Amino acid sequence: MGKRFYTTGTYAAAATKAALAILLNKEDLIKVEQTLPKGEKALIPISHIEKSGDCVKCGVVKQSVEETDVTHNMEIFAQVSLRGDDRIVIIGGKGIGQITKKGLQLPVGEAAINPIPRKMIYSSIRELTSSGVDVVISAPEGEEIASLTCNPRLGIIGGISILGTTGIMRPKSLSSFKQTILQQLNFLKENGIKEVVITPGNISEDAMLTHFGDRVSKERIVQSGDFLGFTLWCTKRMGLSILLAGHPGKLAKVLEGYFQTHCSRSPPANNAVIKLLKGKVGDDVIEEMKGSPTVEGITAILQEHRRCEMINHIAEAIEERVKKYLSTDLPISILLFNMNRELIGASKSGEKWVKGYV
Repeated sequence: MGKRFYTTGTYAAAATKAALAILLNKEDLIKVEQTLPKGEKALIPISHIEKSGDCVKCGVVKQSVEETDVTHNMEIFAQVSLRGDDRIVIIGGKGIGQITKKGLQLPVGEAAINPIPRKMIYSSIRELTSSGVDVVISAPEGEEIASLTCNPRLGIIGGISILGTTGIMRPKSLSSFKQTILQQLNFLKENGIKEVVITPGNISEDAMLTHFGDRVSKERIVQSGDFLGFTLWCTKRMGLSILLAGHPGKLAKVLEGYFQTHCSRSPPANNAVIKLLKGKVGDDVIEEMKGSPTVEGITAILQEHRRCEMINHIAEAIEERVKKYLSTDLPISILLFNMNRELIGASKSGEKWVKGYV
């Protein structure tokens, strides 16, 4: 197995675990073993140890698999100290962004440390102690690096986000990833699979397995990463039918012709979705949607206003745009999931697919 690369969430949790282990055991570490969300282990080198009174601060250096990842070689630090109770309090320090707009996975005012990295940090602490712990995650270069990411337009100010769903970073925006897609499609065809489920990534794959795991095996799911157009074309060329399942923020990029969906190659889908919905919902709703930093927030606004049928309308528009892209009249079922892995919308053919399996 080749060298593995890990998410910022894994590095933040590893720095936390190392700092706490040193605080409790009074012995320095060179490396720390970090448990990933699915039980795998990562061995992370420690680059910095600093002791001050009742606190220990450890640093790690993030290594990236991505050719253009601006967080490659960025240092992530965790400072820990014991509390007088059993609570674990995680806050963002220097270089960690703060949420300023609704529509993300965290409430306004929180540090941009996503839910799964928070769980990883919590679990790492509980491996070592049942006592309360204060944790400060920081990245000294975070604010400068974040200016080169999508964070500012998402309303995340002051630094980077601590991200990750599996803890492992895979090369989904690299050309080498295309070969993986082709190998998987060839495998499915050779084994007589007629229908392929295409998802952009882990969250939508997990959502499909959660809702339809009795009918869809993990082997039938192909993750397109940022190469959505490439995956769709290859699947069609092999004569396989397509079910496309994902987050509307990713899939709705195709409404304006963006089938390479990396954030450096395509803008957020907010404007495309709002344009699609103009005249179909009230102007007050449109204005509210304009204030959302994400399509996740837009769909939440539609749900709040009891206009969930408009999410189906988005899915239908995505299907029509994909069919045009592939020059086909065959149905391409579209299922839309939010970040909580809830099924929130489907195209007409997607609804038929769901009814056929429920």
